[in-house]
Amino acid sequence: MSSTRFQKTPAHYLQYLGLKGLCIVFSLLPYRFCVWLGTFVVGVSRVFLPKRFKRMQYDIHRAFPEKSPQEVRQIAINSWRNMGTILAEFIQLSHTSRKKFKEHCRVEGFEKIQAAEGKTGGIIHIGHFTNWEAFGFAASVYGADKAVLALRADNPYIDEEMNRLRNVFGGRTFYSNHQDQPFFACMRWLKKKKLIGILIDQNASSSQVWIPFMGRIAAFSPISALLAIKMQVPVFPVQVHREADGMLVCHIKDPLIPPTEYNPQNVRLFTRQLIEFYEMCLKEDPASWLWAHNLWKRDKEGEQYLAQHPEEKV
Repeated sequence: MSSTRFQKTPAHYLQYLGLKGLCIVFSLLPYRFCVWLGTFVVGVSRVFLPKRFKRMQYDIHRAFPEKSPQEVRQIAINSWRNMGTILAEFIQLSHTSRKKFKEHCRVEGFEKIQAAEGKTGGIIHIGHFTNWEAFGFAASVYGADKAVLALRADNPYIDEEMNRLRNVFGGRTFYSNHQDQPFFACMRWLKKKKLIGILIDQNASSSQVWIPFMGRIAAFSPISALLAIKMQVPVFPVQVHREADGMLVCHIKDPLIPPTEYNPQNVRLFTRQLIEFYEMCLKEDPASWLWAHNLWKRDKEGEQYLAQHPEEKV
């Protein structure tokens, strides 16, 4: 990793001031209007990034070849709009009280992770669906003592601010890309019988496991499976959806119990089990997925892997 990557620069500070200004303005607006505005503005911004929008449509078409070009385009538009909705909701929810928070976001199945905390500990596993950031807040608002494993932003000022906002209701952050041995930091946390939230990696750059996903091969981080098997803790998949009135509902699913033996084959099988859950969610509501991230940017490496493992061709 470059030693200059996370250094502070004047440009970084200007970007940070832009974020702070946006947060101040959005936090002063009424909730529903703020969400509408964020959805509209970011939705329109797709015209300034035509290559990315075109690639989103390509990926959606590859995942859903049965859908018409019009359907594919609409999924891409709705996914792009959702990024604006997430931004507005994040700002609003991070600047509100616990009581007000519950008017906009509720959790179903919280008793499942509550039962694990202090007894077995556990991993909360969530994907880039609807508004994953909202559940990060909700877990703390509803009483969980949790940590999260996150990627550090390249801009140190923005990273510090995002970390502050993510933990405004409590919790702490471990970094997977700027911390010595984050795996062991997570292990120490789980040894305390606590909960740690892990967001499924869109495109793992190291320690990857190649797994078929939506008809193509993709690289995924196995850290959830590694931790679950090593520490023998349950994994709680979480699905978030947005109701017609804008209420965010976080569903905590029944825990997945890891294999008892720690070996590469079991790590792979359990990682695949976790990925298949999110594949099911994506098929149910394609537009809720963050298609702007390129999960298949390492296609050439994936093809090389398939050439060596033809039994996994999809």
